[in-house]
Amino acid sequence: MKITLANAEAALDEVQRDVDKLHSRELRKAIEDYIEKQREQIKALRRMMH
Repeated sequence: MKITLANAEAALDEVQRDVDKLHSRELRKAIEDYIEKQREQIKALRRMMH
């Protein structure tokens, strides 16, 4: 499970880099908000595992 969470975090980092290239501020903001929520969920999963 730890490897899967690490992969999820790496995927979010990759998406964040791609989002930074978008021209639409509204779309960029929406995706950034979604990414932040996913990061919070990953942190919660990590806490539950320990």
